[in-house]
Amino acid sequence: MVGAYVGTRAALRPVERMRVRAAAISERNLHERVPVPGTRDVVARLASTLNDTLGRLESAADRQRGFVADASHELRSPIASLRATLEVAAEHPDRADWQQVVRTAADETRRLQELADDLLLVARLDAEADVPETTVDLAELVRRHLARRLDDEGPALVLESIEEAPVLGNEQHLDRLVRNLVDNATQYAAGQVVVRILGAPTEVVLQVDDDGPGIPAADRERVFERFTRLDESRSRDAGGVGLGLAIAREIAVRHGGTLTLGESPAGGVRATLVLRRPV
Repeated sequence: MVGAYVGTRAALRPVERMRVRAAAISERNLHERVPVPGTRDVVARLASTLNDTLGRLESAADRQRGFVADASHELRSPIASLRATLEVAAEHPDRADWQQVVRTAADETRRLQELADDLLLVARLDAEADVPETTVDLAELVRRHLARRLDDEGPALVLESIEEAPVLGNEQHLDRLVRNLVDNATQYAAGQVVVRILGAPTEVVLQVDDDGPGIPAADRERVFERFTRLDESRSRDAGGVGLGLAIAREIAVRHGGTLTLGESPAGGVRATLVLRRPV
């Protein structure tokens, strides 16, 4: 009995060392790891698994900190512009062009609202475990979306679509995905945006083509990263903060689909979304 007790205590010492180190790790020192014994047994494998988990937690915390820093930076710009406009007008009320002041304040407030909406959506997407799966007619959703844009100024919108395109997913999120893709295309199109819906036995394909300047092949993945702008001045002037395509890709992935960028036959960008049909 004594021998068994001593042997068990000796075998569990590496586990106790792991426990002590793990208990000392918090959000402030996620870079630390538990000791891995050189025994190559189940205890060593457990330690390696714990370290892998800590590595993933550290990466997630780093991404979260980076996201908060980027969001804070983006919020400061319209707030500073709005404050400067109002303070200058208040200091010189007799010389202020109050119609212009109101227009500028309204524009900056709109930018703040759109950024807040995007940040809230990103937070919800990060928090949601699963996407509710209901059947959504993507063709009808796109038709409704484009109909709301009939009176918009800008490039012509052309729809080429099959009659029905059922997919599985969240209608509100899919509508936002379509909106972001069309927004991105119309922002840079020279004269026309073509939205095309194709059907296959097991999937539905949505293509959004523009005739703008295009995106270099080396940057077509980078633009899906949050707060990424290839053209800082153009994107900021248009009110974009580099979240539109990132949100669209996140929605596509959470729906079990893919979203990629390529070259449009018109010379600009082709965004291609692939979603699965209901079984």
